[in-house]
Amino acid sequence: MPTILSLSSQVARGHVGHSAAVFAWQRLGLEVVALPTIILSNRPDYPHRAGERVRPELLGEMIEALDANGWLGGIDAVFTGYLPSAAHVEVARALVERLRAAKPGLFYCCDPIIGDEPGGLYIAEDAAKAIRSELLPLADLITPNRFELGWLTGQGVATRDEVLAAAATAGAMVLATSVPGETEAELINLLAAGGHAWRCAVARRDEVPHGTGDLLAAFMLAYLMRSRTPPDALSMATGGLEAVIDASIGEEELNLIGAQDRWALPAPWPVEPVA
Repeated sequence: MPTILSLSSQVARGHVGHSAAVFAWQRLGLEVVALPTIILSNRPDYPHRAGERVRPELLGEMIEALDANGWLGGIDAVFTGYLPSAAHVEVARALVERLRAAKPGLFYCCDPIIGDEPGGLYIAEDAAKAIRSELLPLADLITPNRFELGWLTGQGVATRDEVLAAAATAGAMVLATSVPGETEAELINLLAAGGHAWRCAVARRDEVPHGTGDLLAAFMLAYLMRSRTPPDALSMATGGLEAVIDASIGEEELNLIGAQDRWALPAPWPVEPVA
């Protein structure tokens, strides 16, 4: 059974960050070691919240304790999500390099949670720059939204072809979300890997609960770790996410628990190759 070590955010209520990804990984049959980079009562967009960042030094101590107990050697993949500072990025970089030195085949998925449209960056610019310079070169899979892909690569991403060109400069497999579709009514999840590309078209929705990007990245990594090919992983990940979204219409949070029987065995979503 593959084991994922993840660094990302944790909320006490709701389904974003680890509070979305960990249960998804476990339900899909993976072991998880989850190190929180920030602990919050709830998402920051609610009227009231409480919490604090987990100090990078404490994360380092937790990693050393895991190693002393003999557990780091069993890690098959690393996932990084929300990293609020350049110091947190440094912890992640050192961890990936350390684990990969002991296990060269270690898989690393970087979900570069740095911002979105229309607000732009929502972490400090030095942290975003550190993700770009320190983590992207190490990644096997990168899962940015369209804004993040453009910011990290310095490329235009207004069209599907521009997104493909930007993904080609990333040096890793890229799953880009929020890519413009053929019509205003659709968006595309676009996967570029090994000189090939595939697309999954989904309906553009006026409103969806937060956490869809976190969950799609988690699904994609899970299916790759279960030995699915990249296009098959895209199909299953998109099908799973659409099942959750359909079950969450009108909800303020993703209906992750109530819809688990639908997303754990989703209908494969149509995948088309991109010329």
